[in-house]
Amino acid sequence: MTAFELRPSTSRAKTRSGQLVWPKDRTVPGDLRSDLNPWLTQLGLVSDPVIDLVRLVTAAFLADQRVRRPSHTFTRTIDLTVQLVDPGRWTDEVLDDIADLLAWLTGDAWSIEVEAERRTRRPARARRLPRAEAVSLLSGGLDSFAGATITAADPSRIYFGQRDGATAVKHAQDEVAAWFEAHGQPIRYRRVRHGVGGPGKVEASTRSRALLFMVLASALAEASGATRVEVPENGFTSLNPPLGPERGGPLSTRSTHPATFERVNALMAKLRIGVVLSNPYEWMTKGELVRAGAAAMPAGYEDGAALTLSCAKLDSGRYKGGDSTLNCGLCVACLVRRASFLAAGVTDRSRYVKDQLTGDPLARLRANRHDDCAAVDAAIAAGIDDVALMSLGLPPTFDYEQGVDLCRRGLAELAFVAT
Repeated sequence: MTAFELRPSTSRAKTRSGQLVWPKDRTVPGDLRSDLNPWLTQLGLVSDPVIDLVRLVTAAFLADQRVRRPSHTFTRTIDLTVQLVDPGRWTDEVLDDIADLLAWLTGDAWSIEVEAERRTRRPARARRLPRAEAVSLLSGGLDSFAGATITAADPSRIYFGQRDGATAVKHAQDEVAAWFEAHGQPIRYRRVRHGVGGPGKVEASTRSRALLFMVLASALAEASGATRVEVPENGFTSLNPPLGPERGGPLSTRSTHPATFERVNALMAKLRIGVVLSNPYEWMTKGELVRAGAAAMPAGYEDGAALTLSCAKLDSGRYKGGDSTLNCGLCVACLVRRASFLAAGVTDRSRYVKDQLTGDPLARLRANRHDDCAAVDAAIAAGIDDVALMSLGLPPTFDYEQGVDLCRRGLAELAFVAT
């Protein structure tokens, strides 16, 4: 068991747990490196429940990165104490809901307690944001890029990005935002850095990051008067069906699973936060979403799509001759990406590390991705039926017939790719 306490830098520790300090501004060192202070005043007018929800999820994200996952069980037990603005409204039931949501996303056991922060004067609030109807996530990935091309002409929408220090993610986000500007369709894009500060990161997996991304976007939505947060992701990847009898869907891709949205929205409703999260492309394959994006904004689309980052491994810089800002081309996520271009009839101008390496570095990359390629081949051969989907913890209202058809179309796209 590992225990942490998250507190603003203006407040004293209240437990003997490992301390996670959220700086009041950039001049103060801390365990979180963020563009936001603990009261989120840079976002404008944000309610206490949203501020406290962001603190709780931030604490989980920092702890997730600071506790190495055991190689024999992969499961950790983490206790959190979080100092909140208004701890009185956080009942045991709601805290249990958050702990259950974190367990669903990370596979770990979580326990959460709350304390009141030491009262302090908050920094002055930023000016009120122009109103918006919706906030869309723009992560730097191919799906969010395609989704943005579909909605970019909507002036009532804000696009939101979050980075936690990964150079490759920042590079992709910068490139995508610049592409929209260069193609005469500038978007209202707000991005924040919010991640581990200092040398404390020891765990490579980031299973809790999606939840952090969602709640930060919800804070921006509330500050701008929006009631919707849209998370553009193809439905096949969101379902994350098992690709073989010995290979379940990895927890790292439960980020846009239908049950995740159901749990997050139920939590928002209990807290009376007037924001609903959804995936508008939940019944599309990646190829279908890429095709829809190309139809919406065809000029230069292939070049823009090539700037995006889909790779699930992000270790391409470790191979001699590799590049940490590129997709590897051979992990499951990259295979789905490559297949989507072929299925959509869109030229893939992406640069893949698999095509840059030669000799021993290429052999090592292929060896490291052998299981990914084998799993995709096995799934294409065996198919995915409703029995396999029933093991995924889907909501009771899920349409299994439609889900099986979605998986059939997703596998048909993967068949385009020679592994």
